[in-house]
Amino acid sequence: MRKIEVVCYEQQGQSIEYVFKKYKIPFHLELTLAEEEKLLRYTGICPDSLSSGLTNELNKIIDTRRKELYVTSLAIEATLSDYLSNYVKELEAKQVKTKTKKLIEEYESIIDPNVNFNKNLLFMIVIAAGVAAAGLFANNASLVIGAMLISPLLGPISAFSFNTAVGKTDKMVKSLVSGLILLVAVIATGALLTAIALQFADLPMTNEILSRTEISPVFLAVAIALGLAGGIAMSTNIPGILVGVAIAAALVPPGTVAGIGIALWNFDMFSSALTLTVANIIGLVLGMMVVFFIVGVTPRKFYEKEKAQKYIIFTISIFIGLSVLLGFLLLKP
Repeated sequence: MRKIEVVCYEQQGQSIEYVFKKYKIPFHLELTLAEEEKLLRYTGICPDSLSSGLTNELNKIIDTRRKELYVTSLAIEATLSDYLSNYVKELEAKQVKTKTKKLIEEYESIIDPNVNFNKNLLFMIVIAAGVAAAGLFANNASLVIGAMLISPLLGPISAFSFNTAVGKTDKMVKSLVSGLILLVAVIATGALLTAIALQFADLPMTNEILSRTEISPVFLAVAIALGLAGGIAMSTNIPGILVGVAIAAALVPPGTVAGIGIALWNFDMFSSALTLTVANIIGLVLGMMVVFFIVGVTPRKFYEKEKAQKYIIFTISIFIGLSVLLGFLLLKP
C-alpha cells in the first residue's frame, strides 16, 4: 500500500476528489494555510498496483512548480482496512490491467546517490583496481571477481542513462564526469601498482591478463545485452540483478589491464584492453537507454517530456553510431 498526499488550491479540490473517487481510493480532507493562502490537503491510501496511475493523474492537475503545492507518495508497511484488503482482492480477481511502472521518484532514489563524484567512490575504485591487479597477476579468478563486486563503476553508467531519459542535463554531465574520473583512477592504479611491482620482481603475463586483451564484436553485443538486463532490473522490483550485471560487465579488470599496458610500455595491450573497456561501457549505456525509452521513463510534466525525448533519441543515435564504428574496429585483424 502507498499513502498519497496532495496539497492544492481550493478551486482544484473538485478535480482531485474526482480522481480519488475514480480509483475508488478512500481519502480525507483537511483545510490548511500557507503564507495566508487557504489550501486543501487530501490524504488517501492506495493499492500498489494503482499508485502510479493515480499519482500521474493527480500530478497533471497540480502545478508542482508552485512551492506550496505538491503530491507525495509514500510506501507504508501495513494498513488495517478491510475495505482496502477486499479492494485489492477484487482487483486481483478481475485481473485488472493497471500501470505498474515505477514512479520517477523510485528511480531517483536508486540513481541519485551515483550522480555526484565523491571520495568514497574513488576509495572503492582504487581498492577494486588493486584487488583486480593482484588477481590478474596471480591468475586468480576469485580475486578478479571480487574486484568486480566492489566496483562502483556501474553506478555512474546507470545515472547517465537514466538522466538522459528524463532530460536532466546537469546530472548527465555530473554522471559522465564521475564515471570518467573513476575509469581514469582504475587505469592509473593498475599502472602505478605494476610499476612498483616491477621494481621487485618479474611479472608474468597470465591467462587472466591476456584474456582481457582479446577483442571481438561479440563482447560489444554481450555488453548491450547486459545493459538491457540492467535497465530491466532497474525498471522492476528486482534490482539485485544489477550485482550480476556488474560482475558480467567486468569493467574493472580490462581497465586495470590497460594500466598494466601503460606500465609495461606495451601499446597493444593498452589499446586492446581499453577498447574492451570502452565497448563494455558503450554497450551498457546503450542497452539501459533503450530499456528506459521502451518502458517510457520520462518526466511527469508535459513541458519537460518533449525536451527529454529529444535528448534520449539523440543520445541513443550517437551510441548506436559509436557501437557500429567500434564493431568495425573490432573486426579488424
